[in-house]
Amino acid sequence: MAFVTNDMEETVKFYHGVLGFPVVVTLSLPNPDPFPGAVPGNLGGSRHYFFRISEQDTIAFFEFKDVEVPADNALLGAGNHLAITVPSEGELQKAKRHLEDNGVKIKSELDHGFCHSIYFEDPVNKIALEFATWQHACDVEEPFLQDPEPVPAALAAIGADKYRAHQLHYSPDGHGGEGPR
Repeated sequence: MAFVTNDMEETVKFYHGVLGFPVVVTLSLPNPDPFPGAVPGNLGGSRHYFFRISEQDTIAFFEFKDVEVPADNALLGAGNHLAITVPSEGELQKAKRHLEDNGVKIKSELDHGFCHSIYFEDPVNKIALEFATWQHACDVEEPFLQDPEPVPAALAAIGADKYRAHQLHYSPDGHGGEGPR
């Protein structure tokens, strides 16, 4: 699930520091929005961090610094989507064909570098959904770290040396960038 925060530093302190979930992805999204229309809202200029909550699952946050986060942060847009892991690229393409065969429009297909995703909408309830397959480990041993200026809590959680060793140097563009897989 992706949520919205207006304070990534405190979010990292809670999800990593208190709950113990490792920071496994850090992104700094460019302006304009690199993924327009994929999910509701404008993601341009936001941070997007992922915390590993189980062997296959993560919880993610988009940071919008100067925004009052309402109790239902889905009202801000980006937090209002559910990402569901599929086991392989083949299964992702099979799911895409199945959706299209059943009249579900694919809103966007994006290669994020660490995962490949298709975005669509629940035609009944208008819930933004994503099917994604991992292309990178995104775990404690092999984090996917792109944010060139991570919040101090994330840098402390991961370790400055490890962050430098794993840091990728490109802007997410939905086409996979130039980072390693």
